[in-house]
Amino acid sequence: MNKTIKNISNQSGMTIRTLNPNSVAQAFIYSNQQRAKIVQLITHKFLPHHTSVGVGKAGKDHWRLEKYRGKFGVGFKMITRSPFSTNFSHITYFTVA
Repeated sequence: MNKTIKNISNQSGMTIRTLNPNSVAQAFIYSNQQRAKIVQLITHKFLPHHTSVGVGKAGKDHWRLEKYRGKFGVGFKMITRSPFSTNFSHITYFTVA
């Protein structure tokens, strides 16, 4: 059964809250700049769909945003450095609701 989060706009926690939670991958929020970008995406109707583990360059700020068009729709993907592995990153997909 899929659980939905009551208030997706509340991203004040330490991890990015998604519509489709995954027990394996949770992306951390590293800075206020990243939190502001998440709020901006949600304001423009791009909701965090899910987070997965994958290969991607996070950048010097521990995170990076890229345009996305694929299986889950159109939007953005936020690549966040994993605190558990140097080989993999956490990728959160923000898609149009």
